[in-house]
Amino acid sequence: MYQVYCDSFLLFNDQLEGYEIFNPKVELALNEIGKFDFDIYNDHPSFDHLHRLKSIIQVFQDDFLLFRGRILNDTQGFYNEKNVECESEYAFLVDSIQRPYDFTGTPAELFTQFITSHNSQVDAGHQFKVGNITVTDPNDYISRSDSEYLNTWDSIHKKLIDTLGGYLWIRHEEDGVYIDYLKELNFLAPQVIEFGKNLLDLKRETKGEDIATAIIPLGVKEEGSENRLNISAVNNGVDYVYNQEAVDRYGWIFRVQIWDDVTEPGNLLTKGNAFLQEQMQMLYTIELDAADLATVDKSIESFHLGTYVRVTTNPHSINQLFLVSKLSINLLQPASNKLTLGDAFYTFTEQATRGQIATENKLVNISTSAQQSVLNRLLETETKLSAQIETTAESITETIMSEVYLKDEVDALVSSSTSEFTRTAEGFEFRVTEISKDIDKVAAGADAQFEIISRYIRFFDESHVVIGVDGDSLTLQVANDRISFLDSGIEVAYISNSKLYITDGEFLHSLRLGNFAFMPRSNGNLSFKKVGD
Repeated sequence: MYQVYCDSFLLFNDQLEGYEIFNPKVELALNEIGKFDFDIYNDHPSFDHLHRLKSIIQVFQDDFLLFRGRILNDTQGFYNEKNVECESEYAFLVDSIQRPYDFTGTPAELFTQFITSHNSQVDAGHQFKVGNITVTDPNDYISRSDSEYLNTWDSIHKKLIDTLGGYLWIRHEEDGVYIDYLKELNFLAPQVIEFGKNLLDLKRETKGEDIATAIIPLGVKEEGSENRLNISAVNNGVDYVYNQEAVDRYGWIFRVQIWDDVTEPGNLLTKGNAFLQEQMQMLYTIELDAADLATVDKSIESFHLGTYVRVTTNPHSINQLFLVSKLSINLLQPASNKLTLGDAFYTFTEQATRGQIATENKLVNISTSAQQSVLNRLLETETKLSAQIETTAESITETIMSEVYLKDEVDALVSSSTSEFTRTAEGFEFRVTEISKDIDKVAAGADAQFEIISRYIRFFDESHVVIGVDGDSLTLQVANDRISFLDSGIEVAYISNSKLYITDGEFLHSLRLGNFAFMPRSNGNLSFKKVGD
């Protein structure tokens, strides 16, 4: 289930003897530098390939990249064993420095500036491509400056995340490593945590130290003065905003919030109300132990950081999606794995989603609807399973269907998957048909076309097998004496007697014949030369 590599050298495989490490533990958290620690002994085949700050460590959970980073520290013990401490690739952003700057523009432009500056200072293996940026400012215009020499990691947090929120997210694509800056994460975990099934322990923590019931918003400094812009000119002479329900419950709790980039009192009032909405809510997080059903059923996907997982436990009055904000994974003892869930529920308003802005300084309950986020729409989906067998004089057909419906005012089919097995006197056919529809358009009530993909395998007694996709002209035919490639039913190539036969061929780069090859030259000519012994 787990594999660990140091560069290209295998460190750990829980299915192979001789490639053991000890106490391997991964610690991951949103917007934090992850950790991976383990012990290794000097008789390990890859022991000498571990190099501080240079070696890249990768931890795979099946085919999923769970952790990627570098060795930070290692400590050698009395028996020549090493305790190895690794930090995730987010730590690469600590290696570069953001020199003093004055910036005005969008959050996307500032994030791009930070990453571009970082890339100019580090090796290619520690660089990132700027990916998706969905974090915005209400005015899509910010002003930031800094006279300090902060590293890139601290600069992103101080100038963007701490004021605008959002999540850093790294993606590994074929053309490189991307770093996204996302306002929301809307990945949904297919596995559910249920009381009496896979929920082992639960601890709920409520935090109230950061709560505020009144906010004094301040903007840019007045020219030639230390005084700052306030909202009294647009707020009936009062320099603060408050929420009466919160005051009645918790009392008057004032906080000051400064926005150096805000120059208009009206914009400052809007920001103050939005900030108050977040601060007056008492957020709770959940730390729980849950059995990962993926360890016993390979068809079930494991829990991953940054995904929303549904927790259902009637004794605790919880039936809610929560964001996996922290993961603690022991590669050798999966029963000890812990999830920390948060960013999902507010005790004051009993709402499930963040960012719902109050109007007229009063909280309003915004019901979950199809027009909100994809995440909220996924809350209201339902899967229906069915199976049937049809028998006629000509054939026997067995059909298994899975359908996903969006639950709104009326049921709307989002997707379906059908597996169909048909037996006739001439042979039999296995067909898989998938139907999907744009969930955003469905939920919004807009017209959306279904996308239908149907794949089949046809067996004709012992003579041949045909594999194809409905609507595609290309099919593959496997017979006793040859493998054929057909285009619109016409054989265009086949393999037989260890030889490939093709009607027409085009080589885009080179053609090799044994130890010789035709090679294109930079001037457009073609060379024929020896390329091997």
